[in-house]
Order: sequence, then structure tokens, then C-alpha cells
Amino acid sequence: MRRIVLTLGVFLIFARAGNAQVGVEKSLFGQGNTRIAASGGYASFNHNDYFVLGLGAGYYLWDGLEAGVSGETWVGSKPTIYTLSPQLNYFLPVELQWKPYLGGFYKKTFYQTDFSNLDSVGARAGFAIPLASHAYATAGAVYEKFLNCDSSIYANCSQTYPEFGVSLSY
Repeated sequence: MRRIVLTLGVFLIFARAGNAQVGVEKSLFGQGNTRIAASGGYASFNHNDYFVLGLGAGYYLWDGLEAGVSGETWVGSKPTIYTLSPQLNYFLPVELQWKPYLGGFYKKTFYQTDFSNLDSVGARAGFAIPLASHAYATAGAVYEKFLNCDSSIYANCSQTYPEFGVSLSY
């Protein structure tokens, strides 16, 4: 499964683009904040093309440490695919415009077909840049390893792909 995920621009309507101040970052990633995100993009699986729609939410347990969950639906081809993924992300406490982050996740993939559901684990790293007092963009890379992967079905049992996002944090 190879995929490239791009975030929908709907959140940009709520974000005031421009130069953000370093002080904004504390409020974006501060303890007690909640994050919401929506995503969309293109993916392929088993020689089929899909449009991917996703939703995500998170809660900052401590300054910089977010526990969250995201889900996706892959539509446009058969089988329809759904994912559910709990995750932890940590935004490093550095005083820079671009705030580095690291994260890890578990993902459960559900297929509406005879394929067995698939589990995976992965890691992500990248940078977040504030767009406004309650919005930030992320750009990074993800490594994902499929567990109990059947190489007769899947061309690769691991993958690396870029990720881009825009989130709201309150």
C-alpha cells in the first residue's frame, strides 16, 4: 500500500496565515488543549486507486505530549477500507518557529472483503509551524510496519511516506 496524504484546506479558512510568534506555540501544544483535524488525499492498494477521507482528535496530557486517535475511510474502489489509529505525539520544547515533533501509533485496518484485517505500528517525525493562535501545519515522514503481513498479498510489509496536515488546537 503506497499512499500520499494531503490535508483538506478547509481549516485554512479558520487560520490567519502569516508569521506566527514563538509565544503562540505554548498555547497550541499546551496541557489541556484539544486538537481536531480533517484530512483527505489519494492512496492505492492492490492496484486500485482510492480517495481517502480522515478525521482525528487529540488531547494534550502535558505541554507538548498529545494522545489522540484518527480514522480514515478509503472510497472509490473495492474493497472499501477503514482504519482506526490511536497515537502519541510529542512536540519538542524548543524555541523555534518550526517545532519538531516525534510520534508513534498503532493502526487497525479493516477491509470490506475476504482480506484479513491488518495491524501495523509506526513512527513519525517532522515539524509543526503555527499558522495562527489556534492553528498549525505539519510536514513530516512516517514509517509503518505491518504485523503478520502476508507477502503473497502485500508487495511490501513496511512503507515510508510523507504526511502533511493542518490542525486546530483549543
